[in-house]
Amino acid sequence: MLSSRFLSTIQLYSYIPVCICFIYLSAFRPVISFSPNWTPIFTGESVTLSCNVAPTAQGNLGYSWYRDGQRIPGDQQSLVIQPAKVTDSGDYQCQAGASERSDSIRLDVNSNWLILQAPPAVYEGDSLSLRCHSWSGYDTRKPVFYKDNKAIGSPVSGSELQIGRVGVTASGTYRCEKKKSSSDGKYILVSGETQLKANILLFANIRLWKKTRLGYSTTGLDMHLSLLSAMLGFIYSIRTTRDEGIFSPGMDSQ
Repeated sequence: MLSSRFLSTIQLYSYIPVCICFIYLSAFRPVISFSPNWTPIFTGESVTLSCNVAPTAQGNLGYSWYRDGQRIPGDQQSLVIQPAKVTDSGDYQCQAGASERSDSIRLDVNSNWLILQAPPAVYEGDSLSLRCHSWSGYDTRKPVFYKDNKAIGSPVSGSELQIGRVGVTASGTYRCEKKKSSSDGKYILVSGETQLKANILLFANIRLWKKTRLGYSTTGLDMHLSLLSAMLGFIYSIRTTRDEGIFSPGMDSQ
């Protein structure tokens, strides 16, 4: 006989789960990160750009690097720029194997006395820090930071101002001052998007079968499992559908 209710207790030994899995790997897009995570930088300083891919996409990949759309020397996952020159300024992209090119990320190299440094990309929910950076020995006075020409504070110590977690309303033009010098204004865009570039989609269809006198028959319970994994986290969703009834454990259908 059939039970119209889904039973919370199931005698698992009387069922045989059958799982047919289909795996789809989407074209992944790398993401570039900086170390140190600042831009702009002074001439003569160094920065390392890394071409990051999802763990599932890693392997014996060949890497390509581009500046302003043109291929530049470098076939490793990391690109070291040292010592930096003004001509190293540009929009950088990378490619891992047959992947799409990454989104471009801007590196500026200049020789001003004072620069305002910020992460090259800022996303909603990120913890934002700003740095008022000057040439060694230029001035050690505590800097003042401005957003849209309004003072927003000074660091407790050193040259970094910890703003904390930010939303899209934190977007604006920032600058800093030390003594009588002022940095160029730097527009910081806080994006409301998350940085999900590499997706793996796993579909699993599961049907439970029940052992009967005549062999095995379906329970009518189907499960659809989708797994979306990304560089910045995992999202799971499970959907179950059933046919018109579930066999009660230990009971044969009539």
